[in-house]
Amino acid sequence: MALLNVENLRTHFFTDAGIVKAVDGVSFSLNKGETLGVVGESGCGKTMMALSLMRLIPDPPGKIVGGKIWYQLTQTGGPVDLLMLTPNQMRGIRGKRLAMIFQEPMTSLNPVLTIGDQIGEAIELHTGGQRREVRGKTIEMLKLVGISAPERRIDDYPHQMSGGMRQRVMIAMALSCRPDILIADEPTTALDVTIQAQILDLIAELQKRLGMSVILVTHDFGVIAEVTKRVIVMYAGRFVEEAPTEEIFARPLHPYTQGLLRAIPPLKKSAEKTKLATIPGSVPDLIKLPRGCTFQDRCPKVQPRCRIEEPVLEEKEKGHTARCYYPG
Repeated sequence: MALLNVENLRTHFFTDAGIVKAVDGVSFSLNKGETLGVVGESGCGKTMMALSLMRLIPDPPGKIVGGKIWYQLTQTGGPVDLLMLTPNQMRGIRGKRLAMIFQEPMTSLNPVLTIGDQIGEAIELHTGGQRREVRGKTIEMLKLVGISAPERRIDDYPHQMSGGMRQRVMIAMALSCRPDILIADEPTTALDVTIQAQILDLIAELQKRLGMSVILVTHDFGVIAEVTKRVIVMYAGRFVEEAPTEEIFARPLHPYTQGLLRAIPPLKKSAEKTKLATIPGSVPDLIKLPRGCTFQDRCPKVQPRCRIEEPVLEEKEKGHTARCYYPG
């Protein structure tokens, strides 16, 4: 049984220049205990999709204009469409059942409140308890995410911590109510390589310990390879490929996925310096998307049909889908 089922999710932004189709017909499922990766360039709609799942789209100018987000709230009852819940009902689920780690910990944490107050606020909101009890649970969470001397650091302010420590605080805050699903939006951005590895290991370890599902949003295929079991590739607000992680690396079908993988620096230095491959152009204007395939102007395999008919996301091989007329 899937824990989360997303059907044809569409999130648009209504601007003076026109309608930005940030998320344009996205569908996927997430099983209990699974780690799902969502990968793509900046501007492809990954973060907007994650915020849509949490119902945190700023309105105006943004609005979820269609789709369903089915969430299995209990083991025995049927799924609940999160888009049908009142704002108050959604607040009861957000943080407690679905939690999110945001991209930049320095701007996500309140600079005038201690980290203990910020984590404790989430615990108190969803589970209640006396001040001493909440403080004890907060210290437990800081221990859980590997912050040393938590009894002392609980009274620190965000600016007194390094980037890696602030990211651990964000994870502690997200996991403080033991959610079913954790959405991690670029959790290692702006961290050095050593700290990145520590954060990824921490998320993987906590997932096993708490039995939660994880949606990992990133632009980095290295992160995808490290943590996920299944990956979705996103481009211009739509999914263009989905497969088990090993299959994506072994046999990418969509030209966009192939381009992203070719752009990864090689692990071994060759005797001759080789220039890294790039994908020409940039993500198209989401207000004026081209007719047909949205990747057509950057695709080395483009054919006349690609400029006329929009391909659908369909299974090309068992368990491997792609939105392309000429895959492989």
